[in-house]
Amino acid sequence: MGTERVHDEAWHDDLYRRYRQPVMKVAASFFGYQQRDEAEEVAQETFMTAWEKRETLGDDPWPWLYVTARNHVYNRQRLRARLLRALVRLGEPSPPHDGGLRAWERRYDFAPAWRAISDDDRELLQLRYLHEMSDEQIAAVLSIQPAAARKRVQRARGRLRKVIEEMDSDLPAGAALPVGRAGALAPAGARKGK
Repeated sequence: MGTERVHDEAWHDDLYRRYRQPVMKVAASFFGYQQRDEAEEVAQETFMTAWEKRETLGDDPWPWLYVTARNHVYNRQRLRARLLRALVRLGEPSPPHDGGLRAWERRYDFAPAWRAISDDDRELLQLRYLHEMSDEQIAAVLSIQPAAARKRVQRARGRLRKVIEEMDSDLPAGAALPVGRAGALAPAGARKGK
């Protein structure tokens, strides 16, 4: 059989077991973590697409799965936006706005800084730190070279650091960002020694 990989049902089951949680994390990061049902639906769509495209998947399926999940999220968001525009045209009331930060965001004082950086920088940092992708995997997602991916992540991290330093006078320039579990920034109280 050589080195050729067989893309059969056992392969798909293994793919699902190995990547279900990372794909759900991708969807949740775009939707907001309170929409678990929608993240699960996107994961199902992603693995259905993986089955349909199984012969084109390479040895490292994670970048492809990330891009596919992201595209399914974007398609859902575009559909929702069109639906909301149609409802507004029909005179239906639009869904209520939450009026500010969600409770989980208020616990972390980096949320305003996160929103202050560009969408591209947020995606780069999510790819590296939330989805734990290597330079090679990020490069595959963005269709760039691994060295360029590494440099873009460094620059994005630098821009986020600058915004945080401007917003948080308690964090001296050049100091390491306090981190909690899994490399996440520590809660506001922990950052200020509370």
